[in-house]
Parts: sequence; structure tokens; C-alpha cells
Amino acid sequence: MKLVTVARTPLGAPGCVVGGEVLDFGLAADALPVAAEAPDSVAAIIDMSGDGLAAVNRILDALASVSNEVRGTLRRRGALRPLDEVRLMAPLPRPKILFLHGQAYHGHVQDWDPNAPREKPDHPPAGFIKALHSITGPFDPIQIPAAAPDYIDYEGELCVVFGRRCFGVTRQEAMDYVAGYTILNDVSARDWTRAEAQSHTFVHARPALNMIYKSFPTFCPIGPYVTTKDEIPDHRSLRLVTRLNGEVMQDAILSDLIWDIPDLIESYSKSIPFEPGDILSTGTPGGVGAGRKPPVFMKAGDTISVSVEGVGEIRNPVTGP
Repeated sequence: MKLVTVARTPLGAPGCVVGGEVLDFGLAADALPVAAEAPDSVAAIIDMSGDGLAAVNRILDALASVSNEVRGTLRRRGALRPLDEVRLMAPLPRPKILFLHGQAYHGHVQDWDPNAPREKPDHPPAGFIKALHSITGPFDPIQIPAAAPDYIDYEGELCVVFGRRCFGVTRQEAMDYVAGYTILNDVSARDWTRAEAQSHTFVHARPALNMIYKSFPTFCPIGPYVTTKDEIPDHRSLRLVTRLNGEVMQDAILSDLIWDIPDLIESYSKSIPFEPGDILSTGTPGGVGAGRKPPVFMKAGDTISVSVEGVGEIRNPVTGP
């Protein structure tokens, strides 16, 4: 299933994609009583300690068997609307943890060093927390900040969404804690990075710099859905494509990851207790703007999209400071 958060209330209302429409559970309950069983957020739905996913399956089964008259009632009440007419928020607007992974794909390492060997290094993966106020909707504008207007980069990424508390798990157990997948764009102000880096001389400052230059408001479009794990038979074969104004900039298969998803979950869960609804991004592939010759950066008037087959696509216009 593909779960969404509809921008109907300040905190959003949960729903699900049904064909080319969105079923808003809260608005559907009068005409489709079983819809009242849905929890009040996508995070609560995917919490494996509860009955949320089973409740949504019951709702979808009930919807499949209703009369055309009931479907008409749902549409008149706005409970069942065409997908392209519904404004979606990030499916998880405020996770407790939004954790990102750096230097994830062999291809991305080669953005900076074309001769880098395609092998797993001895050191563990390194990541950082991105500020929650950077989260925006899957089709909402990315706002270029006045403080860093010139080198705004894209980083398309596939994310795992946790459905159980995940702390200290092994790679063999790791996928049992994943409820589904979503997509984000880890927008990055490269000029801010350069300015800040000049004032820091220690390597250990790098994670802090990552958080600073990647955490401007609107710098993390997420969505459009949480696509549940059962819809993705083999995540390793997923293809991620980032397009800037329709031109392909990143194109990679997840098997190019240096550390695969079970590796990342095992490594980061050693110190971070992920909760249901938390997000772990798997990092970006090669082809980022700063790694190109000449570099390519986003500017006002551009449109940037990130798609992962079977998971979805986010598409965001870029606006000026």
C-alpha cells in the first residue's frame, strides 16, 4: 500500500492511494464506517506493535466491495479524490529522527575522486541528523536562502521507514524493523559549506557542517508516500533517478551502495534507538551538481525530481530568495 498525509489539517490527515485516487480515512468514516479504525497518522499506522496496517487492509477490502452509490458519496464529501487534486504533505511530517547517510554509493565517492576503488572501506559508515524544520512536501517549492544563494545542490535518496523500535540489531534482523520506503531530496547549500569549512580545521567538525548546510527550511522534500515493504520484493534492484528540468543527473541501482541497507541499520542502531515513523536515508548516488565538470547547481525557476521505481516520485519547483 501507499500511505499519504493529506494537507487537510495543520498536522495532516492520513490516507491511502487507491488506483488514481486518495482515500482520506477521516473524511470517509461516515460513509465507510470501517475507516474510523484507521490510526490518526501514518506513523501510527505503520507501528508494528499496533493494528494499523491490518486496519488499513480492512478499509481497502471494504472499499473494494462498496456500491457505486457509496463511492459517489465518498467523492462528494471529498473523502475520495483524484491524486493530482490532493495536496500532500511529507508522509511523515515530523519524525523523531531524520538520519542521513553520507558517501553512500561508489558512484558518489567517484564524484570527488574518479580513481577511488570500488570497495568497502575499513571504517564504519558516517551519517548525520538533518533538522526537522527542513522537511517539506513532495511537490512544494524549495526556497533558495538569501544566506546561501549560489550553489544549491540536489541529492536524491531512497529512505527506509521504521515500523518497530530498532536499537542494537544485527544485519540479519535489520529488515524485520523496516515498515516501508520513501524518497527525499537532501538539498545542500554548497557555498555555505565552503564558507563554514574555512573556519574549521578538524575533521570531526564535518558532521556538524553537514547538519548546518543541509538544514535550511524546505531543504528536505519527502514523499510522496510511504510505500510498504510488501510492495518491494527486492530493494537491492531499485533504480533511483534524479532529473533537473527533465535532464537525468543521477541514475543508479541500489546495489551500488557501499554499505547496503542491513549494514546501515546495524551500524546506526548501535547508538540510535529508531522509533516507528523514523527515517533513515540511504544516501545519494553519483552525479551531484558539485561533482560535475563544470558544476551544475539549482536556481530559481528550475524543477527537480527524484523517482524510485515502485516507491514514487517527488517533484519540486525551485524559488528564489
